[in-house]
Amino acid sequence: MEIPESFKQSSYAQAKFQHIVQWAQKNHPFYQRKWAESLPDINLLTREEILDHNDLLLNGHPVTGQTSGSTGIPVKISWSNERKSIEQKVTQRFVEWLGGSLPALKIIHLKDDQKGHEFLEVNSPVSTQIETILENHQRFGTIGITTYPTNAERLCQAIIEQQLDMSFIQRFGCYAEVFEPFQEDLIQQAFPNARIWSTYSSTEFGMIAARCPHEPDFHHIFAGKLGVEILDQDGRPCRHGEVGRVVITDYFNTHSPLIRYEIGDLAARGECPCGKIHFPALTSIKGKVRGALVHRNGERVPFTQLSVALRDIPGMRQYQVIQHELDNFTLRFVSHLKGAELEQLKSSASDQFYRHFGYTPAISFEQESEIMRGENGKFYASISYV
Repeated sequence: MEIPESFKQSSYAQAKFQHIVQWAQKNHPFYQRKWAESLPDINLLTREEILDHNDLLLNGHPVTGQTSGSTGIPVKISWSNERKSIEQKVTQRFVEWLGGSLPALKIIHLKDDQKGHEFLEVNSPVSTQIETILENHQRFGTIGITTYPTNAERLCQAIIEQQLDMSFIQRFGCYAEVFEPFQEDLIQQAFPNARIWSTYSSTEFGMIAARCPHEPDFHHIFAGKLGVEILDQDGRPCRHGEVGRVVITDYFNTHSPLIRYEIGDLAARGECPCGKIHFPALTSIKGKVRGALVHRNGERVPFTQLSVALRDIPGMRQYQVIQHELDNFTLRFVSHLKGAELEQLKSSASDQFYRHFGYTPAISFEQESEIMRGENGKFYASISYV
């Protein structure tokens, strides 16, 4: 077995990678079929492979999580109790980085077992969210908030517009979606005394990396449980600062092992200068490749720049870009504009597509009263089916 280059930099990573590979080859039917009789170079595991053989990957174990399926069929994953325990320890370590736990309100998509005053459904009206924050502070001493970046955006906009005093909030956290700089700016305006944290996580792996509390431009990878590779288009490790494909190996999931799984995200590796947390770091997390849009030349283009440009168009309140085919897009949007002003908004949007791609694809415009979140509570500003 040839050890991938990314794992040769650490004796721990190399040993853990070898162990899970050898275990899977000997004990797991999915990998016994994938690798047949010999163990060649360990090629990347794709989402398509999992979807084609998801039941075999589960190997008779109960489903404990599934991905959002925003651009297709969700991937189903199983974790053992041991793997769940490891995740709890990782979460606790991150809380210790922040200085310990605080009474917080979690405004998220709720599961059946998430009940009580510390939880609120993310699809609740913003007015209900604000009322709950204020009430929980008075009754339970709540001084922290956890939610998704897109919900933080609309919550903060309402607080700023209403000039509400949220200075009592000391900590504000975002996870589950890409966290954009403009969203952080809004949080700082609406919650001026809040320390902001964010994590990079997924259903398949749990918490992958967490923002450094000392150097916020970096996210430290939880390298004790995961091997994270950042690879270029040719499968070689990227240089520090170079954006590439995120490929992850879970060292401890023996129910449904994920070995060199290309999760569909883009990120860049970096060296955090904090000197206090001795884990490798990411310096840029761009989000889903599947949410990225595809250029005519076949390259996937991160949505971030176009997203910011669309957001800044006068009258644009909410938007979602859907790429059905290479040159076929739908722009769903919410706006109060009518008549000539509405046509100007559409023209401006077309101009931004041209600036983003270098050409203007076919764009269908659909004006909505509201663009709802998915069943998992998340909002997707871009979806590509290409």
